[in-house]
Amino acid sequence: MARKLKKISISELKKLVPTWNIKKNQLYKKFVFSSFSDALGFILQIGIEAEKLDHHPTIHNTYNKVEIYLSTHDVNGLTKLDVLLANNIDKL
Repeated sequence: MARKLKKISISELKKLVPTWNIKKNQLYKKFVFSSFSDALGFILQIGIEAEKLDHHPTIHNTYNKVEIYLSTHDVNGLTKLDVLLANNIDKL
């Protein structure tokens, strides 16, 4: 099981995932695409990355907008897995 990041680690979070925000005690990022098809293709790529890590995000999709929330449910907070998945998503 992954370990929850300590509060001091969370203050350094912006250095680790600078394009993400904290929302509802989770890593959060919104992506906007030119079409629903592009948004859906992106969601599929996220699914592949999530399966590789066995770590699954909460994904909201409305037409061309994709919102991602990352947290580790087992520890009720953020872990290194969330940081890793966020960085992998940014590389897509």
